[in-house]
Amino acid sequence: MRALLIATLVLAAGSIWCAKMPAAEVPRPSPDFAIKMPGGKQLRVSDYRGKVLVLGFILTYCPHCQHTTQILEGLYPELSPKGVAVVEAALNPNADVAGFVSQFKVPWPVGTAEVLPVLDYIQWPKDKRPVVPFLVFIDRQGVIRAQYTYATDAAFFDDQPEHHILDEVDKLLSEGGKARAAHKKPAS
Repeated sequence: MRALLIATLVLAAGSIWCAKMPAAEVPRPSPDFAIKMPGGKQLRVSDYRGKVLVLGFILTYCPHCQHTTQILEGLYPELSPKGVAVVEAALNPNADVAGFVSQFKVPWPVGTAEVLPVLDYIQWPKDKRPVVPFLVFIDRQGVIRAQYTYATDAAFFDDQPEHHILDEVDKLLSEGGKARAAHKKPAS
């Protein structure tokens, strides 16, 4: 009897865990989302129209977010001259944005955003626990073409994330000009 109860609980937990999350509509026009910058200024997604935008939503203390930021920081010198912009927004209350930028040598704007508007922006169900980072890829016309969350797309972040990021960016760059040459991994 005890084994039957344990098996039932395991199966129930598995079905809850494996329940398919409703997919966000992609592609879709990006709402003109605003990110509050230190000092009170706001950056808007529409400020980057004409560029490929990688928009990241993070927690400054999250190891996965920090790792994703480090990967983007390594790719940024190659991508920025090709018309790719990166912006990040910290979701944690009282985020130490200046400390985060300094520690990770972030060369792009980092601000803050409230959680509920971000969940609306990425079309995340309010009854599901969000797990950061979230990465949103926006084309030159302001259309969200892909988005990834650690909650449902852990492989994107854990299995060669630099290649996944480059693949998404390459798709969008190739639409407005010549695609970037194959990325060569630096020798270790």
